[in-house]
Amino acid sequence: MLITSRSSKRIIIPKGWPMKGKSARKAAATEARQEAGVSGRALKRPAGKFVYWKRLSESFVPIEVTVFLLEVEHVETSWREEHCRRRAWMTPASAATLIDEPELASLVRSIEIPHD
Repeated sequence: MLITSRSSKRIIIPKGWPMKGKSARKAAATEARQEAGVSGRALKRPAGKFVYWKRLSESFVPIEVTVFLLEVEHVETSWREEHCRRRAWMTPASAATLIDEPELASLVRSIEIPHD
């Protein structure tokens, strides 16, 4: 599942900053709920990492992101950031073609969805 960024409307994944008192995995699950209205269990092992350039008010800084896959158990019809974001469900291969950040696109392209 992909979402749009708040300002530029680029296609991205839910992500955020580290949260005090939460592991990176738990913070990722919290961000997915807030930004995309989905909840479930974040897998313990990261899917990978990527670096992107974050735009600040007067500069750009490189940010390393650790990506965790989420086994979605619930999808909200209304969520915290629905007024400023859109979400879309698709295969990793389709998602990778829409992502501007090369490292993230490569990481997404490499994801294999387990089949029951």
